[in-house]
Amino acid sequence: MMRAIEFNQNLNPKLFRANSLRPEVKEKLIEIAKDFKEYCDIDFPIEDIQVTGSQVSHHYTEESDLDLHLIVDYDKITCDRELEELFDTKRHLYEREYDIKIRGIPVGLYVENQATPGVSGGQYSVIRDQWIREPKPFSGTVDTGLFKKHISTWQKTIRQVLGQNRVELAKKCLKSLRNYRKLGLKTTGEYGVENLVYKALRRSGQLADLSDFVDQEHARSLSISM
Repeated sequence: MMRAIEFNQNLNPKLFRANSLRPEVKEKLIEIAKDFKEYCDIDFPIEDIQVTGSQVSHHYTEESDLDLHLIVDYDKITCDRELEELFDTKRHLYEREYDIKIRGIPVGLYVENQATPGVSGGQYSVIRDQWIREPKPFSGTVDTGLFKKHISTWQKTIRQVLGQNRVELAKKCLKSLRNYRKLGLKTTGEYGVENLVYKALRRSGQLADLSDFVDQEHARSLSISM
């Protein structure tokens, strides 16, 4: 089985002391969130700042990012562009311009509409300094056969999509993969096959290949060749 997940009894000591976020980590994450808000260059109130994902659970690895979410109310934002697309573009640009890490852990930024919250295992409010959803150590088993079946299907699909060199098809594939993971998190949780498959694709670089192709084609469509 492709190494997609590791199980730890304790939270990452680089980020947590006992069961709480380390004070110096908390302060730096708030600073990063405020800096990214300024970078977005539109006015919006931050309802909360949260960290989620593997680094806020018991299955973090050396490759895991720290997902930093700015929780906002889209209804309070005045903007003539599609907000989800705008924020997604801004975070990609920000992360490419600034290589931000907390004790060697890359920080991934997201702007999340509080009306449609994401699904995650561990979820910690940086502002309130408390758990929203406290993670528990994994004590079950993983269906290896189902994992292999799903990962093989997605690997084949991604190869075929990239081989056709069609950006709209790549966008649909990327959206389907994210929806697949999101639905899996809702139904089977962070240790379900869907989430493990998504993590394995990210670790192997295939998810990055798909995302990079979409970004490159988008840049090309806005350019004029020599």
